[in-house]
Amino acid sequence: MRIFIIFSLALITILSVTLVIKSNDIKEIFKKKKIKVIELINNDRISKDYFFKKISVKEGQSFWKFNPFKLKKDLENFNEIENFSFYLNWSGILQIEIDETEPFMIWIRDKNINYIDFDGSILKFDIEGEKDSIIKLFGNHANLQISELNNLLLKKEKTLSSINSIFYQGDIGWKLIFHNEKCVLLPLKKLEKVLDIFQDILNSELYSQFNIFDLRVYSRVYMSNKKC
Repeated sequence: MRIFIIFSLALITILSVTLVIKSNDIKEIFKKKKIKVIELINNDRISKDYFFKKISVKEGQSFWKFNPFKLKKDLENFNEIENFSFYLNWSGILQIEIDETEPFMIWIRDKNINYIDFDGSILKFDIEGEKDSIIKLFGNHANLQISELNNLLLKKEKTLSSINSIFYQGDIGWKLIFHNEKCVLLPLKKLEKVLDIFQDILNSELYSQFNIFDLRVYSRVYMSNKKC
């Protein structure tokens, strides 16, 4: 009976030591667990270099220090991203899937070119192939003034879809050039009423007879066959 008790105690001691060793091994494995790879999915326009510099989570960092709330805030701060989702799996792969903001215009100043959204915010995109299909905006600080005009143009789909380029002329007003090489000159104030007047012209026979429509003086329309 004593021999059995001694043997049992010895076996329990060995098992206890084994469990402690295995527990320590598991703790070490957990401590060393890292984020191995960060995958950016659905990025057609955002460069990976730009994206990864702007997020706080990095490859090789501790798996346990990953903060989903901080990453969510990082992604919300991108003008270039409309929607997103992310998932960190147990193997250490962080997948970030994004829906990119659609560029509304190209803002051009001398050699400087930026893609901007509907509100005029700059989008850091690399989309050489899309330049011809996007409205071109010219003029210093034009991006800061364009949102009001954009909101009004959205209500005039026929006018908006016809625009090739827009020029912001400081304190003078706007010049809209269309794909058919006709143009309209608009004031900075009372834009909504003036665009209503131009919409009537656009739907009339007058539009086919002239190239330039100057509406900068309110309640008057100057029309010419000169080139824009």
